[in-house]
Amino acid sequence: MSLAGKAKAPELDAAIEALDPIMALMALIQINGDRTLLHRYWDVLEGKQESVVEAFRDIDAHQVREPIDPVVAKEIRNALRDAVKSGRPPVMPHIDMPMFRKMSRLLLGRDLPEMSVEVAFQHAGFTTDTRRRQAKEVPPADFRVIVVGAGMMGINAAVKLQQAGFDYTILEALDKVGGNWLTNTYPGAAVDTPSRVYSYSFEPNASWTQFYPRGPEFLSYLERVAQKYNLREHIRFGTWVEGAEWDEKRKMWIVKAVRDGRPETHECHMLIMAVGPNNNPNYPHVRNLDRFKGPVVHSAAWDHGVDLKGKKVVLVGTGCSGVQVATAIADTVGELVIVQRQPEHIIPNPQAHAPVAALERWAMEHIPFVANWKRLQSLESQMGDMHGMVMKDEEYARRTGGFGPINDGMRLYAEAYLKSHFPDDPNMVELLTPHFPVFAKRPILDCGFYDALKKPNVSIVRGELAEADEQAVILSDGTRIECDVLLLSTGYNLHFGRQFDIRGKGGRTLKDAFDPHPFSYEGLLITGFPNFVFMGAPYSYLVANHAVVSEQQVHYIIELLQWMVDDHLSSIDVSAQATRAFVDDVDADLARTAWVQCGSAHGYYRDRGDDGSKKVILAIPRHNSRIWHDLRTPREEDFIVTREEGSAPMPSREMTMLTI
Repeated sequence: MSLAGKAKAPELDAAIEALDPIMALMALIQINGDRTLLHRYWDVLEGKQESVVEAFRDIDAHQVREPIDPVVAKEIRNALRDAVKSGRPPVMPHIDMPMFRKMSRLLLGRDLPEMSVEVAFQHAGFTTDTRRRQAKEVPPADFRVIVVGAGMMGINAAVKLQQAGFDYTILEALDKVGGNWLTNTYPGAAVDTPSRVYSYSFEPNASWTQFYPRGPEFLSYLERVAQKYNLREHIRFGTWVEGAEWDEKRKMWIVKAVRDGRPETHECHMLIMAVGPNNNPNYPHVRNLDRFKGPVVHSAAWDHGVDLKGKKVVLVGTGCSGVQVATAIADTVGELVIVQRQPEHIIPNPQAHAPVAALERWAMEHIPFVANWKRLQSLESQMGDMHGMVMKDEEYARRTGGFGPINDGMRLYAEAYLKSHFPDDPNMVELLTPHFPVFAKRPILDCGFYDALKKPNVSIVRGELAEADEQAVILSDGTRIECDVLLLSTGYNLHFGRQFDIRGKGGRTLKDAFDPHPFSYEGLLITGFPNFVFMGAPYSYLVANHAVVSEQQVHYIIELLQWMVDDHLSSIDVSAQATRAFVDDVDADLARTAWVQCGSAHGYYRDRGDDGSKKVILAIPRHNSRIWHDLRTPREEDFIVTREEGSAPMPSREMTMLTI
């Protein structure tokens, strides 16, 4: 990483002056390779760390930071300025684990929990190679992998398959990469996870313009990653996968697809579904909707040809997309009536529309390692213990009548935030107050929704859409609301692969296997479907952001594939016993969560079976750091394997003494 020619003096001086001295020291140590700097400045910097507060932490109080001696701050900044201006490549581009522990301790002001140290090291981007299995053989030229989907998960899988030497093809129904970020173009569409951590650790983006970037900016990021790793030559765009069938005799998947109206057949040894659970818009059942004369637009399939200016608009839904749409269009429409079936917990989010300061962005772009250490700061809140956030604390509940210390703290925080917006309107407060634990439904980071509700042309009513006529919609209580346009922010259908005709052993379909509810082993594998990986399967969500989860899953996939190559395995299938043990353990813990003990809350967390039963299958009640360790390497005893005919694992290579 050369610094030559990158640093313009005025910008560099200003960026370093604005940089936190401890952050500046982190970069300086790696650039100069001088480990002694950590000991030299430790005592004068300890206790004066910068507090970086993310949405779901430190909700009770914020400590006032002690000032750093200006002489020390100037000394560190001057040394960093000289190091960057020198143009020399960094002496310590890679840090070892003991050094990472010490440096992160000084930066964060606390030790990372032991279970999270390696997790933080990877996800902060201090390593791009997480492989545990030492490969014995190169993947054979005729070993083929097919990935379905070129969204965030598919791109991740492609990069790592390529680096591991596997021949792969991506089948993508759309004409570009991006997945949901290509199709979700509704007004206000944005990432609700801080941008610094909602990106690949192996490809961090130092140039985010906002702390929570809009959809187009994130889509541009994915396109740049695909371009950098030359992925497009492996992607067959416009290819709609209809299904796949396992050929037990040949140990191959036969994938059926349609491209340009013509059927295609593809074969592979490993099939990876990277389509995600959010598959298509969920349209509510509304009687006589076809009689409505105005446009009906779903947020997940936005029609940009519909002009909202000056129109009377009814918006149904106040989930994440609903509040984003409402906030974005409130000043455009003539009148906006929001139909809320149930209130949501809305958390303060002062950074929702905030831009990243130009000097901060410049520092991350041009000063080595600043982006990594800032990413670690953003990750810290996910790395600690979260007791009482989602799992019910029974002792606490008996003592207080609440749910858990963090969960109750967030609920009170959200309630106080709501009341601060409507201090003289108790009816509005009651209308917008949920009566169930936080996380029973997905909490929402406020993007300006409460401010939008205070606009004179905006109103909100409690109700459920039931019927329509030519000029209006009618709620279940009979309320009739005339409107010009109907907008639906009513979420997605979560198929979990049931929309495909996928047939495993004995021709059994995935849909049949998932009756009454979908399941998985480790959020990835399905018994009876050999050599088949379903990224983002049941029991893999709501513990970390999508970027983090998908990286952990891709790591596991590469470990599985290399195991097959090294041991000459033609098929691997997780045993029914191992799957039952996993599902039983997860379900037992789920029973103690806000996702299951949800009170009156409804929503997409709960899968509805054909028999009418409901079950939480989306989430996994485990700390993400535990999941990271669980997915480091396959537990071979959990698998039923078939070895290639006439083959055997490569013998260990003996080392003989050389002489002259």
